[in-house]
Amino acid sequence: MHVADIAIALAQKNTTVEVMCAPASNLEKKLRRHAISCHPIPAGGYIRPIAIARAIKMLRKIQPDVIHVHYSKDLWWLIPAVLFAKPVPILMSKHIGTQKPKRDPLHRFLYSRLSFIIAISEVIRKNIVDTHPVSPEKVVVVHHGVDLSRYNPESIDRHLQRQRLGYSEKHLVLGIIGRLQPSKGYYEFLQMAATIRLEYPQSRFLIVGEASHGEQAQAQKILDYIHEHNLADVVQHSGYREDIPEVLAVMDIFVFPSHAEAFGLVLIEAMAMAKPVISSNCDGVPEIVVDGHSGLLTPPKDAERLIHVTRQMIDDSARRAQLASNARRRIVEKFNVEKMMQKIRELYMQAVNEC
Repeated sequence: MHVADIAIALAQKNTTVEVMCAPASNLEKKLRRHAISCHPIPAGGYIRPIAIARAIKMLRKIQPDVIHVHYSKDLWWLIPAVLFAKPVPILMSKHIGTQKPKRDPLHRFLYSRLSFIIAISEVIRKNIVDTHPVSPEKVVVVHHGVDLSRYNPESIDRHLQRQRLGYSEKHLVLGIIGRLQPSKGYYEFLQMAATIRLEYPQSRFLIVGEASHGEQAQAQKILDYIHEHNLADVVQHSGYREDIPEVLAVMDIFVFPSHAEAFGLVLIEAMAMAKPVISSNCDGVPEIVVDGHSGLLTPPKDAERLIHVTRQMIDDSARRAQLASNARRRIVEKFNVEKMMQKIRELYMQAVNEC
């Protein structure tokens, strides 16, 4: 929901925000709850004449000062629309890396229209420079930020939230949040759960998330694994939740065993909630977690190592408390939403001035 977070933060700073997004999506629902204007653009492939026509009509009507794109595929219909409307600076955020270089004439044309590309981590910045037809000075790192007033462990009744999910104070809750797909490390998490439950009978495991569009079969296999390995009595699947701070408040340990992660928004959310975290050390994660200081890192796809580190975390409550405190402090200092929005607004203004 990074798009929604940016839109809401901008609106709170008295900025007029208009969002083009898929109709009836979770994004649209969240934005409308915050009274942010949405313009439905049906999802589709690269060649989308209907999307171009709708975008032209909208752009001529609202005449934006700047456009911020979050999916590179949208450039294929947005750039043509801008050409037929009022010229406007365009920025694009890149959340994931690119495997194949994009240096053909068509991509050169599309990317030549961008004022800046915002990379969410240094790993992504390097990937963009290596694979895209853009000059390095146009690629700027802006880390995600957390709303510290919302992600505040002092403001949430942890006991009440645990009661609502059926946990008592004697339970030790280990949680994972993310799309239900193998690359998020769900199988490693469940393998860990199968071992830890035998050694620590008070342990419980909370899964928060749902399948992305078109990935329902993969998600069902993960849920089937729970029953096939007799874990249903200790593993709870809550499905998709928007009350992430409340869900995090329930957990004693947050586990993030992703196989590949450009950054890890939910990781900084957990740390902001002062949760001791165990994470894989993939890609952009070491930019967030200082191993042994603000969390513990393990190799991705290594269930045995994850089990070992989880034992260490459970056995040492004093260390858990110290890691949790350090995690919160790191987010306050480096990954808060005010710093993120300041950098983004500065890029907006620079793009407008240079257009």
